[in-house]
Amino acid sequence: MIATAAVLAAASIFHGTPVPQEQAPWLVSLTTRGVVCGGSLIAPDRVLTAAHCVQGADPVRLSVRIAGKRYPWRGAIFPTDYHEIPAPAAPDDPSASATADDLAIILLEAPVAGVPALPVADPPPVQGEPSLTVGRGGTGTATPSPTWSQPGLGAKQAVVGACPAAYGPKLFFPALHLCTQDTTPAAAQACAGDSGSPVMVRRNGVWAVAGVVTWGGETQGRGCGGGLPDVSERVDAHRALLTATKTPAPWAARRTRVRRHGHVLRCVSGPWRNAPKLSVRWYRQAPGKVENGRFGQGRRTYVPGHGATRKDAPGALHCSVTARTAGGWAQEESYNAL
Repeated sequence: MIATAAVLAAASIFHGTPVPQEQAPWLVSLTTRGVVCGGSLIAPDRVLTAAHCVQGADPVRLSVRIAGKRYPWRGAIFPTDYHEIPAPAAPDDPSASATADDLAIILLEAPVAGVPALPVADPPPVQGEPSLTVGRGGTGTATPSPTWSQPGLGAKQAVVGACPAAYGPKLFFPALHLCTQDTTPAAAQACAGDSGSPVMVRRNGVWAVAGVVTWGGETQGRGCGGGLPDVSERVDAHRALLTATKTPAPWAARRTRVRRHGHVLRCVSGPWRNAPKLSVRWYRQAPGKVENGRFGQGRRTYVPGHGATRKDAPGALHCSVTARTAGGWAQEESYNAL
């Protein structure tokens, strides 16, 4: 269900059933011009979502909404080991990638009053348990993703053990990933716009979050409703992060670009928020091509040199800046090449 924070969701819960706001008061929508990702309020000042939903996102541009009301946030923290895993079927297509350590905590500027938090599942889920995934969106692949003001939809599934066979050991890691599936004819499941939404099991008679939606059948070239199991990041694998206090992950206030001064190229980046440590790499980008119906980025070839400046060389060069703090990392590629 990979979808960056800058891209609107193309679809959402497939064959879901309506979940009224009063049954899911903790349900969060991350929006720009529409719903981008989901999330859940797990403490008065903390929202649980997926790392790929907030990585590099500016809190001014990405809104956190509960029941339609916007709540300012000051940053997010996520595992520094978070990374994408290219899908064998389309290694140059980021939207088809799997992920690992794909969980994040959004830090709100002030506690939310009057909204109950979603509890965290303890003990962790086991195979065969019924599960419920709640997000926002349409009931099928042809239905456009609705706005944040519409009610949530739920996919009734169960924790299953089918993911290692469906995705293979290069993509699915049992210690990090939770596998859920609706094996009824409805085949309800999460889709792109539901990334970060809660995957829940019952504890003490109430729903409790056990995972956050991350990826699924797109890694195998399947569209939403394609029938493969959903994969979520396990909350129990990141318990320390739920209450951690760290410098939030960085984001850039301006786009990165390449500038030329005589025979010297300079990678111009920033300013960056949260005072990250920066590193620079230079690369050449091959033209993209269509893979599995998607337009890929084309392979990139990195060239020697890690400084912000380098001597001019034959062939256009891009630069890539990676910014790191204790609370996560972000990456910006230059919008031009010289």
